Amino acid sequence: MRKEIDKYVQNLQEAFFARKMRPKFHFSSPAGWMNDPHAPVWYRGEYHLFFNYYPYDIEGVRPKCWGHAVTKDFTSYRLLPTAIAPDTIHDRDGCASGCAVVHEDRLYLLYTGRNYYRRPREVQCVAYSEDGIHFIKEKRNPVVLPQSREEMDFRDPWVYPKDHSWQMLLGGKQEEIPCIYRYESDNLIDWSYSGIYAKAKEGQGTMWECPSLFQTEEKTILLTSPEHIDGIRQKSLYFLGREIAGTFFQETKEEVDYGCDYYAAQFFPFNNGPMMVNAWMNKWDNEHKTKTEGWIGTMTTPRTFFLEQGKIKGEFINSLKKLRKNETQLPNIPLESDRAVSFAEGKTSFWMKVDLAWEMMQGTYFEMHFLTDKAGSGGLTIRFEKNKNCITVENHTANHEESRRPIPIQPDFWNHNLKMDILVDVSCVEILIANEIFITNCVYPDEDSNVFHYCKADGKIIIPQIALFDMNPAEFHFEMKT
Repeated sequence: MRKEIDKYVQNLQEAFFARKMRPKFHFSSPAGWMNDPHAPVWYRGEYHLFFNYYPYDIEGVRPKCWGHAVTKDFTSYRLLPTAIAPDTIHDRDGCASGCAVVHEDRLYLLYTGRNYYRRPREVQCVAYSEDGIHFIKEKRNPVVLPQSREEMDFRDPWVYPKDHSWQMLLGGKQEEIPCIYRYESDNLIDWSYSGIYAKAKEGQGTMWECPSLFQTEEKTILLTSPEHIDGIRQKSLYFLGREIAGTFFQETKEEVDYGCDYYAAQFFPFNNGPMMVNAWMNKWDNEHKTKTEGWIGTMTTPRTFFLEQGKIKGEFINSLKKLRKNETQLPNIPLESDRAVSFAEGKTSFWMKVDLAWEMMQGTYFEMHFLTDKAGSGGLTIRFEKNKNCITVENHTANHEESRRPIPIQPDFWNHNLKMDILVDVSCVEILIANEIFITNCVYPDEDSNVFHYCKADGKIIIPQIALFDMNPAEFHFEMKT
């Protein structure tokens, strides 16, 4: 099965580069459907990126395999042969989400195998590789079964080392309450149940998917993606708390990203490096307008996070700066009431850095618009309203409950000068405000119009500084044949 997939995808590389909506420096589906990154792992001098994948169709319900790519710095990618495919009785309906880890110089994949005609229908399986390219499924699969054969939700293993053993976190439910199970192993094959690691409080969703964690000296940070929370189908949240006697106790929670196209976020596996996260830049129920080009699915730019005064802050991965070129400085930009000032006209891939000083603002709001048409319609709008302590994001190209979203802001937010980083990449917009608020959206401008970007306010304001950088495309090489 894998050889047929690889041959099919290899022959589509010309169509891949011809796509009009394909982002240039984000990793997007080589063909067909793509979702859920599987915790990129560093192995033999490269990051190995795995992802759920069905190249023959754009329907996410198809039995998915694991695609595989490698990169040294997320600016150049090599697409490798398919890692695993649904070819056993345990995963006949798909090799679903999981993670990758390195043990004794082998690369291990831990994944959820699905068979909807058996009970239990979701089990945990292992595959391994001696060379990081060719994977063999463990003969003893499945290696982890749920406590009850009737358990319907039991998925997304995430594995990390602790105290000379391996720990596995798994999303599930106990008496219809979302929880995360914990298992333990010495060899990644033989696992024993260790109990419930974390449990949802009232109102925290109906199912927790894609758990992962990061340990600092101060806190344990649990990252998970709840379903059906706060009236929204899917979110990614992080919980700050403490681990006591093998159980996580949550203290505070925050959204990882406030955009309408961000899900299945995962920490990179432990490798004594910084706290890094990447995610799927889509959601299951959102409009997938790229389906007209035969593909669905993009990954976010990896982000580096750090804990500061009890809050998670972050930035876009530093290596992405290698793609910047043609810097343009726009200092002291004056805005008059309701008169738009444009920037980056006609550009579809750029990095924008903005400095704002609220004391230099008169009026009630300030707006920035991206990927609109020449008349200023469509695209994405971000609106700052100081008198309402609110940032509102509206994706005019989407049509669902998150297309317009207010983000409440604490009053002291306005006491400081504001720095923003904005990545625009053809059909993707990632915004970072004050190293605290990430907003990610897929935005689909009218392909027949010249894109337009502008800002405006309802009173006088001076923007102290805008820096614009064109972005070189990331390199993509199809190496499906070995």
